[in-house]
Amino acid sequence: MEPLDGNAMAGVLQDLFARDMTTMGYECPGCRGTGVVAEMAVYMSGPGTVARCKDCDTILVMLTERHGMYCVDTPGMA
Repeated sequence: MEPLDGNAMAGVLQDLFARDMTTMGYECPGCRGTGVVAEMAVYMSGPGTVARCKDCDTILVMLTERHGMYCVDTPGMA
């Protein structure tokens, strides 16, 4: 499956955080690469959305929605 870029999560992140999160910076704990949310590799199949480092594939953000409630897990974000 081809990943989308981080802009695919822009609408949901805007709703949750009330600001444009695509320009937020990150440092990957796997490879120490840096970037912004818009550059992450995003996969939107399955029960939720997974955003990975564009360089090493480390999971940075997991986003799921159930019955109108969102769960945001950021295991790879410092």
